This record gives sequence, C-alpha cells and structure tokens, in this order.
Amino acid sequence: MLAEHRILVVVPARGGSKGIPMKNLLPVAGKPLLVYTADLIAGLDWVDRAVVSTDHLLIRETALAHGLDAPFMRPTELSGDRIGDVDVLRHALEATEADDGQRYDIVLMLQPTSPLRKPDDVRATVERLIEDRLEAVWTVSPTDLKAHPLKQLRVDANGRMDYFDPRGKDIIARQQLEPVYHRNGVAYALRRDTLLDQASLMGQRAGAVVIESLQVSIDTLDDVARVEQALAASGESILAEAPRPASEKPRRLVIDIDGVLAEPVPALDYAQAGPISENVARVNALYDAGCHITLFTARGSGTGKDWQAVTVDQMQRWGVRYHELRFGKPPADYYVDDRLVSLPQALALSGLSDPGDQH
Repeated sequence: MLAEHRILVVVPARGGSKGIPMKNLLPVAGKPLLVYTADLIAGLDWVDRAVVSTDHLLIRETALAHGLDAPFMRPTELSGDRIGDVDVLRHALEATEADDGQRYDIVLMLQPTSPLRKPDDVRATVERLIEDRLEAVWTVSPTDLKAHPLKQLRVDANGRMDYFDPRGKDIIARQQLEPVYHRNGVAYALRRDTLLDQASLMGQRAGAVVIESLQVSIDTLDDVARVEQALAASGESILAEAPRPASEKPRRLVIDIDGVLAEPVPALDYAQAGPISENVARVNALYDAGCHITLFTARGSGTGKDWQAVTVDQMQRWGVRYHELRFGKPPADYYVDDRLVSLPQALALSGLSDPGDQH
C-alpha cells in the first residue's frame, strides 16, 4: 500500500504468441522471461497483491512456483492476439476482488516482456499517479529524432513517396523537432475508475515517467539477444547458474503421429502417409536436447488392424528419433489434456530455436 492506496499488480502472460511461441516462458540469459517480473515483484513490499493473468497451465505453474498468485484462468474470449489490455486488466481486477473480497484502488500492469525494468522506476510510476492525482501513468523512453514522426515517409503501391505527416516538408534542422517518446512496457499504473468506468488505459489526465536507461520490450529473438547483452554487461546474467526446475523445462514428451509427424490420409490408409518435415525436425531437436520422446498413436485402435511394421518403417525412413513407440491410444475427435503444448512451444520451453522455421 502507498499513501493509503491498495495496489494490485497484474502480470498479463497468455500462452499464445505468433512471434516467439510461449514467449513468456522463453529462457533469457538462463531464466524464463516471466520469472524476471516475478522476482522484481517479490521485492516490492508496498504491493498488496500480485496476480498473473494467463490462459496456459504451464505459465500458471511457473508463476505459482515464483511467488505470483493465480486465482483464476483467463477465459478463452480474452486470449487472442487482438484482445486489448483494458479487457484483460478489467477481468483480472474483478476476478481478484471476487477471490479475496478486497477493493483495489490502483492496478499496476507489469508485462513480462520488459525484463530490464528497475524497482525504482516501477515505484515512481505509482507515486506519480498518486501525487499528481492523475488517472494513468505510463513509463516511456525518448524516441531517437531519426525516428521522429515528422521525419517518417509513406510509399504507396506504385512506389510513390510522400511525407507521412505533411508538416514534415517544413523540417530542415533537428532543432525544429519537438522531443517525442514511446512506451517502453516497463509499467502502467491506472486508477480503478479509469479502468472500470472509462474503460481506458490512459484516461483523461495521463502522466509519464521518462526512463533514460536502455529498455527492451521483447517481440523478436533479436530483442532477446539485446537483453542478454545488456544483462551480461551489467553482470546480471545467470547463464552459469544451475538448470531450471523440471516443471519449467520439459524432459518427457508424448507425441502423436498422424497430423503431427505424418500427413493426414483418407480412409485411414496410413501406409500412404508422407512426413511433415518441419515437425520431424522439431522432434529430433527435442530428442537431441535430452528430452525423452514417446510416440503414442491411435493407428489401428478403431479398426483392429496392426500398423506397427508400417509405422516403424516410416519413422526409420523419415529419420524420426524417439525412445518409445506405443499403440493403443483411443481414437477421438479431440483430446483434452492439462499438459498440452505444441511442438514450437515445447522447443521454446526447452530454450531451443525452432528448426521448423527453416523448412
């Protein structure tokens, strides 16, 4: 609590990510991305409660193991890549208050994708909100004048170029450019009414905390490299530390064959199936990384036909590396499993690059 304001931290960490699969658990300098934020929150003694908002059980498990609460799972309708922060934060606030019966005055969003954040910048964000009686405060970084909006250009489908903003044609010297800033993802502090009544992340009276130090909001593997370089330069890299717990790094994987390693075929004639090359490469990468691979298939379960010889031959010809091949998986329209991950997600959890991207 700060100045009699009860504070809820929300860490949004969904499982889906198009750029980097399972990005929020991606090992960065030897530590899962989510854990950087969890460790920082553990040192914020003025926070009343911190929860993770996720739709993925592995993320929930990691959050709980590192001190974050997870009293709810994010509903499916709030799990897509086009869902805004406001909807996620409103759900988290209401679900947390329903869980503990408390009323929170301020919601502080800390996204896992900004691992270089410092505790002082986070506290300064909340203090600015309270002391200046603002409705929202974001952390921002100065934008290099080379990327100033008035210096930006647009190019149409015919290759014709013009200024993105017509005022840009009047800019001659850098001194004519007013400084601009961009959000860096370190912290967002909002009052309860801003979120619930205005359904806004900014409100009508917004302020900023300007951070001059390097901040990287991770979207790509290049961003990961920049963060690791910054951590190494600051002496904060933990690459030499002990391996992460098994709950964060998969060691035993059960993998289906048809639709994963083998192309679907009509009339269940598995002998006609060809390999899904990119997934074979992914399984082999996991095998080489030390994962125990069990192939589990429903081939023959519905018809009673023995497909073992055909399957063994296919796996050998396709170069699939595995430890066990099991039959007897019951046929179904869908399989529901609380440990379900895709092959790209399994690679990300193991700290591996995706060889399937090369196919």
